[in-house]
Amino acid sequence: MSEFEVPHFISAPNKFVSETASRQLSKRAAAGELVRVRHGLYLLADAWDALPRWHKYRIEIQAVHELALRSPIFAHESAAQIMGLPLISIPNRVQTLVPPGQGGCRSSNGVQRMEALAGDPEPWEMYGLLLTPPVQTARDLAVRLPLSHSLPAMDRVLAQQILPGSPVNVPLTFQREHVRAAIELLPNATARTRAQRVLAVADGKSQSAGESLSRAIMIEHGFPQPSLQREFRDGLGRIGFPDFDWEEFKTLGEFDGHEKYSAQRYLNGKSPAQTVIEEKNRENRLRALGYNVVRWEWQDLRNPQRLIRLLREAGLPSK
Repeated sequence: MSEFEVPHFISAPNKFVSETASRQLSKRAAAGELVRVRHGLYLLADAWDALPRWHKYRIEIQAVHELALRSPIFAHESAAQIMGLPLISIPNRVQTLVPPGQGGCRSSNGVQRMEALAGDPEPWEMYGLLLTPPVQTARDLAVRLPLSHSLPAMDRVLAQQILPGSPVNVPLTFQREHVRAAIELLPNATARTRAQRVLAVADGKSQSAGESLSRAIMIEHGFPQPSLQREFRDGLGRIGFPDFDWEEFKTLGEFDGHEKYSAQRYLNGKSPAQTVIEEKNRENRLRALGYNVVRWEWQDLRNPQRLIRLLREAGLPSK
């Protein structure tokens, strides 16, 4: 969410006093002209409807912040969304922390309040918001979410890449020992075990949420663990770094997120058609080395049985 732009909310000049203005905004919302994001905060309906769900969620987080008398500390998926850790699905509630000992998991008005852990570091400030730091956020997701939804964030935390918008004077990249130390602060063995299982299979070489989700599906269905991003060369020089490599089975896997065929940062000045041709040539060179190449995309991950079938057809064993 590093590119997030704080929206210009439409509100009454003084939402605590001007009842007339508030009633007018409510009427405009009832007529479909405005959308009520949160009490007293509105956006134009056409603009809101055009936004993807993840952007709407980020605006909902911002609205909670705007209305708070004291800056809330965002946590779990809300913290991940702010700092740019990948999420596979968007929750229906904004998540914030309450101090230890006050009880957690209380929900009201679309906000879920989670109990903070004693011993956790001070919150980070990113884009004007307070939130749990990356290690603690990834740990908390590992406790609460299934592997398919928590592994992408854990992979990203271990990627040794600074998150855009990170504050200064704090560690900006993280090792496994940092996550292990955060896991030890969890209050019970069940939570620690869940988080440790995610950390055990996390790999900072993963290049995208789609690759992480792919690997989670592989793990959950007993496929052999692949190597990630291993360099391949032939007589012409470097071929590239396939996403997944099962050397024992002479099989390579590639996740196509389609961004590289459309986003300028992936095209590097080339046309999408040129990029497709280069991908095909690259695949032919890998096949010439004796490797089977299997490819899949997002729709195969939305229905995991499709990916499972592709991997089995490629000759990979599973439980």
